[in-house]
Amino acid sequence: MRFVLEGVGLATGGGKELALALIPRMLAHREHQFLLVLPGLPEYGDFQGGNARELPRPIGASLPSRFFFLNRELPRICAEAKADALLCLGNFAPRRPTCPTVLLLQNAWLVYPSPVPPGMLTVRERLIACYGRYALKRLSPPVRVVVQTPIMRERVLSVSNLNPEMVAVVPSSLLMDSLALDDVRPHPLGGGAFTFLCLAHYHAHKNLEVLIPAVKRLPELVSEPAQCLITISPDQHPGARKLIKRIEDDHLAHLVFNIGPVPANERSRVYRSADAFILPTLLETFSFTYLEAMHFGLPILTSDRDFAHDRCQDAAVYFDPLNADSVAEAMASVMGSEGLRRQLVGNGARIVAQTPTWDEIATRFVEVLERAAMGKPVNGQADNA
Repeated sequence: MRFVLEGVGLATGGGKELALALIPRMLAHREHQFLLVLPGLPEYGDFQGGNARELPRPIGASLPSRFFFLNRELPRICAEAKADALLCLGNFAPRRPTCPTVLLLQNAWLVYPSPVPPGMLTVRERLIACYGRYALKRLSPPVRVVVQTPIMRERVLSVSNLNPEMVAVVPSSLLMDSLALDDVRPHPLGGGAFTFLCLAHYHAHKNLEVLIPAVKRLPELVSEPAQCLITISPDQHPGARKLIKRIEDDHLAHLVFNIGPVPANERSRVYRSADAFILPTLLETFSFTYLEAMHFGLPILTSDRDFAHDRCQDAAVYFDPLNADSVAEAMASVMGSEGLRRQLVGNGARIVAQTPTWDEIATRFVEVLERAAMGKPVNGQADNA
């Protein structure tokens, strides 16, 4: 069969990492031919050859240019390639696809109510969320949807008119599974403070602001000093600039220390520098950082929300992310109990061990594309993660 894989928006971050893990393993299925419609980045150039042909599409970042590409150029590309099926990896599919289409949906904003006031979002963020919700409710019948968790599947079905047989669960896996563990755990700031790591790009729904009052309250609950590392930069979002300025103006860097964005080749060192991982997020789908924290043997503290329970199960301490006291109490409980930390780490190791490999995940995606091409439901074997 001939498949088109589209991911023109996967130029940075987790989307790019997912594509780099998934696509080469899909190409290992040499019984099929693949046309790759990806950004013109050097990392994607290695995919060319054999049963794969690349069609680099460096398009503008503006929403109109992306809309035009998705709804005009991509259907034409599929028609000219005589594609049996199309896989869209970036949350959106053509409104009128020219072949059976599979959409990987990872954007939780499209299926959850907004967890933050509209004023905290940029115009671009509001437009993407509004259009995405509109488009999801009006997906064309040839479109099947793949999500990464059963919770996300339930959410998609609750806000769309999709037939349950057309929504499959294909989980993701650890993006850093090639990294080895060691016993070196240097603290970037020294001083022996218990270090919480919040490795996250700034988005309003990440709710990073709650960390400041939570860490400030910790001295009332524990005698051991503590600090929290965050990893943001001012160019990520207007809210990031405000948060960084607040930390500087209030002289809080000894409590909440911003180390800036972490390159992929530095992530293992940063994880090893911490004693625990914390994520006060209000909205997620899968969140690779949960698995990464488990991989590096960190106890997890995170939000008491359905998506977090689905991913972390019994490997986390849960708190109310809208209540700084609840966050502080969870932090204190982890700091004060070595037994609890060991239990969480052991539970996390079990979850990581049960995670499918990227070869298995790629096989499931190929099966979904095959079933879509034949006009069959997609929630069979691929749904049994």
